[in-house]
Amino acid sequence: MNNNFFDIARTNMVNNQILPNGVKDSDLIDSFDLIKKELFVPEVEEEIVYSDSDIKLAPNRFMMRTFMLAKMFDHCGFSKNDSILVIGCLTGYSMAILSNLVSYVFGVENNKKLVDHANETLSKIGCLNCSVFFRSNLIAGNSKNSPYDKIFIEGSIKSLPKILVKQLKEDGEIYTVLKDDDYIGEFVRGQKVGSLISFTKLFNTNLSELEDFINHDNGYENDS
Repeated sequence: MNNNFFDIARTNMVNNQILPNGVKDSDLIDSFDLIKKELFVPEVEEEIVYSDSDIKLAPNRFMMRTFMLAKMFDHCGFSKNDSILVIGCLTGYSMAILSNLVSYVFGVENNKKLVDHANETLSKIGCLNCSVFFRSNLIAGNSKNSPYDKIFIEGSIKSLPKILVKQLKEDGEIYTVLKDDDYIGEFVRGQKVGSLISFTKLFNTNLSELEDFINHDNGYENDS
């Protein structure tokens, strides 16, 4: 497959998947049109990289469908001065998208091969405002570079660990999918007020649950 194939497929992805889902932010749309998603997936998955399909990157880890990532990011209100933390960033595709929208993007991932792939690819395409770190447990986040304006968890959780709340600036925001015991997912915005988080439900959706967040005992339940 040549570059022309991917360029056409990427344009079709924007026109047929992202725009029909109501994404309005023009800079966000332009970033999806610019970033070569094929660089962030295994060669065996290149044929379906721009389709509306699940792309497996590691055991029990899948790249989020692009239209859903775009819809979520459209609700996040990113600004050029933002410092962002992406938790469970996989090969860094979501970070590359954000690199055109914010000041700096930090990512954490618990798979060393994915971390290496992410840093190599992000450097190769000139995303110099992105850094990915290995963490054996994603719950730890990345305190070294905190506090952040926004944290984005790339997967679903049942409750929010307090350690991540501490890594947000006052009035900072955290975005994730909260699932209840019936496995009904809600994409939510959590705003930090003092040491507490106030959740606002944005829309219904379901994502694979991040295993590191299962059975931790220091979280904030979704009480909104």
